Amino acid sequence: MRITLKYILAAVYIAFAITAEAQGKMTKKTAIQHITGEPFVHYYASIEGVPFYQGDWLSGSVTMKSGETYDGLRLRYDAYKDDLIYQNNLTNSVIIIDKNSIAKFTLTHPRNGKVEPFKIIVNKNLKELSGRYFAIILEDSISVIKKYETQEKQYSNVNLTLKKTGVFVHKESRYTWDGNELKAVPRFRRMLLRQYPQHKEELRKLFFHNHIRMKNDDDVRLLYEEINKLLK
Repeated sequence: MRITLKYILAAVYIAFAITAEAQGKMTKKTAIQHITGEPFVHYYASIEGVPFYQGDWLSGSVTMKSGETYDGLRLRYDAYKDDLIYQNNLTNSVIIIDKNSIAKFTLTHPRNGKVEPFKIIVNKNLKELSGRYFAIILEDSISVIKKYETQEKQYSNVNLTLKKTGVFVHKESRYTWDGNELKAVPRFRRMLLRQYPQHKEELRKLFFHNHIRMKNDDDVRLLYEEINKLLK
């Protein structure tokens, strides 16, 4: 009797675990359907290259303005039209996520595992960049943000063999943002020191001890973390 009861209890436990796992998967599948938007159409057939920041699909997360966060999504950031593209394997669909529903999203770099957060910044002082996605390097009184942009460079003569009219050109720009003014991050150390003459010596020491490179995101983050502390 004990043996029979033991096996019955084990069977019930296994069945319960399988049911719970299935329900969890169904919940996840249903939840992901809440991410909606317009179907994505490949509009760049006549342009050489791809419009995406990072050519491949990347793993990432999306946090909606309603509060939900969905992880482990297949995402692409279209830096040409400033759209976030989502591939839903459950419905075999590729959509442009409604920008008005997104609070933020992240992309994970496949090579180093670095997670890069993105947000929409809306402000009239940003002019043509208002309402567009920015990668967030540092959030503080003086924030550091980065804009990825893809532009089409038209060929002077259409390549009849490839049937291409132009090529996608990628660039990235780093800015400081204090909620009111957008400024390009200086390309050289001396240019930055001129902006903060009252803290020149402290910043020189920081440059020397940490070998700050103005083209490195982590170095720029460290630099402006110190600048924020000094200004406070």
